[in-house]
Amino acid sequence: MPQISNRGQEMPQSPIRKLAPLAEDAKARGVKVYHLNIGQPDLPTPKAALEAIRHIDRTVLEYSPSQGYRSYREKLVGYYKKYHINLDADDIIITTGGSEAVLFAFMSCLNPGDEIIVPEPAYANYMAFAISAGAVIRTVTTTIEEGFSLPKVEKFEELINERTKGILICNPNNPTGYLYTRREMNQIRDLVKKYDLFLFSDEVYREFIYTGSPYISACHLEGIEQNVVLIDSVSKRYSECGIRIGALITKNEEVKSAVMKFCQARLSPPLIGQIAAEASLDEPEEYSRETYDEYVERRKCLIDGLNRIPGVYSPIPMGAFYTVARLPVDDCEKFCAWCLTDFNYEGETVMMAPASGFYTTPGAGKDEARLAYVLKKEDLVRALFILRKALEAYPGRTE
Repeated sequence: MPQISNRGQEMPQSPIRKLAPLAEDAKARGVKVYHLNIGQPDLPTPKAALEAIRHIDRTVLEYSPSQGYRSYREKLVGYYKKYHINLDADDIIITTGGSEAVLFAFMSCLNPGDEIIVPEPAYANYMAFAISAGAVIRTVTTTIEEGFSLPKVEKFEELINERTKGILICNPNNPTGYLYTRREMNQIRDLVKKYDLFLFSDEVYREFIYTGSPYISACHLEGIEQNVVLIDSVSKRYSECGIRIGALITKNEEVKSAVMKFCQARLSPPLIGQIAAEASLDEPEEYSRETYDEYVERRKCLIDGLNRIPGVYSPIPMGAFYTVARLPVDDCEKFCAWCLTDFNYEGETVMMAPASGFYTTPGAGKDEARLAYVLKKEDLVRALFILRKALEAYPGRTE
């Protein structure tokens, strides 16, 4: 029997989705599952996007240009200008979700064996995309005790060698909700400049920043304009995860040229997705304001509720709509599975993502879980109550 590839064997399972079969089994038994495990917003998609899809008047659903429709890219220039990110339409390449943007960035900038440095915990699929490109992720560990702030420059420099090709950040961060400060962004800029590295910056959560501090994009950093590859997506800001529209943004002509080869090989990004995403840019500002205000309320509800449960600790996330919380359990992966297989309270249970899957360091995050506050407040309150009951009943409780 032929063997699958080493790449296929090394590809990690998603910590966000690998417990999904257990959740489906629980639902089949009649148990209601509160999904705190995945960043799927429940807020409505912009009406402008839905109307644009309903009123498509094409007779042929054709290939779009490999880099995406110019009309959409030109409108995006105006969107980014609001964030003081100055671009030309040709600096923007439309991708099939932010995931493809990360993959094409890695395939275009990294050779097999090249290394990139990533603060952990980190979005688990970065590892999958690195494996797909034959690249190696080296991690600098951030800790819940320090609120997941960046470690000192020396920790990065300890990892830099002749194979180091870039640094990857997610800002605001998934899974921690951490927002990098100006000082930390300048620290990263100086490293990128000193060692002539790429800076891959995933900024899909820029709409969701809960502090008075200014938003610092990688595109704001002076002196490294040719080093920056920005990753973006409409999935979170417009509740449009299913249309699969992202963007890769760079001023570097060589990178753009290489990325376009991969774009041409996959032919085109989704036609209907681009129609919806372009229409979303016409949605009144009220949509973004109401969405933001709702997440502010949900954040307060979840974080306050978590920290009131005995033995549980969560720092206050300053961005995105996630937090990583420490739980008083022996093994969070076992606990999360147990909640779906062996526990329910009045016919209900909770689903979370074990945080160990967001680390590459063995043993890290063993007592931590990522929770997403993408449910309405009443459901969050109920989910927190059930979590408290689960922790009281769990046989592997440590406190």
